[in-house]
Amino acid sequence: MEKLIIDLAPFSASKALNRAARSLGPGSVRVNANDDAADIYIYGDIGGWWDGIQAEDIVREIADLTVDTLNVHVNSGGGIVFDGMAIYNAFAAHKANIVMHIDGIAASIASVIVMAGDEIRIGESANIMIHKPWSFMIGDAEEMRAEADILDNLEQGIVDIYAARTDKDDDALKKLMWAETWMRGQQAVDEGFADSVIPNKKKEKKAARSALLQLYEHTPSDLMASNGDVPQVREFERLLRDGEKMPNAVAKRLAAAAQRVFQPVRGEQDPDPRDEGGNAAFADVAAAFDKATALFRT
Repeated sequence: MEKLIIDLAPFSASKALNRAARSLGPGSVRVNANDDAADIYIYGDIGGWWDGIQAEDIVREIADLTVDTLNVHVNSGGGIVFDGMAIYNAFAAHKANIVMHIDGIAASIASVIVMAGDEIRIGESANIMIHKPWSFMIGDAEEMRAEADILDNLEQGIVDIYAARTDKDDDALKKLMWAETWMRGQQAVDEGFADSVIPNKKKEKKAARSALLQLYEHTPSDLMASNGDVPQVREFERLLRDGEKMPNAVAKRLAAAAQRVFQPVRGEQDPDPRDEGGNAAFADVAAAFDKATALFRT
């Protein structure tokens, strides 16, 4: 995936900050490294003069990392354009394979930082947000016009990064930015701003490994054993012997018949339950099942 290196020199004197009206909040950078990979956590606002995440801190942290993979975890509402661009460039230029993880949110300039990933993963309920860069300016009309030109140039630089990653054209991206577009999970992948979704954790129902569940009338289907987890003939044999008090020889014969009827060999035609005259084994098994179910209903 192409990763652009953006030259910030033309904008070095700009007052454009791309920041909210209130002060930026604190942020933190944490690095855990081993021989092959490093985990980097960028949590909080980007840049600013008060305790935000500074570009120089990230550049210093990753400069000496010679690992094969950098796993960068991002949870940031955005911040200062230039700090974010410098962070983007540092990751884009790094020789490691960069895997960006959007853990909570990558908004504003943080959405640009994650574009430096060779792979971008987003949580199913996490968000990415893109918008036009902002600025606060005090000055005369000429200074205001000059600042607007700088903002236009900043916007184009951001658009170039998004375009290289998403294959969207400039006009489409500028419309999305103008509308302040929020994309959650799969939508971010669909729009090209991420590569894969990390699904939310779900509670999994696991079928109990018991022959008894197959005998009840109203066992939920998701608790029934799958085809690859059908109780073995030994379990049914034990049920007949211990539950029905059948002689061992009879239990073995019925269990073997049940296996032939209910687990036919691949390619064999399943027996017709209505054709009892032509399938004596099924009749025997059906009678045994009737006795067993009568036992467990009481």
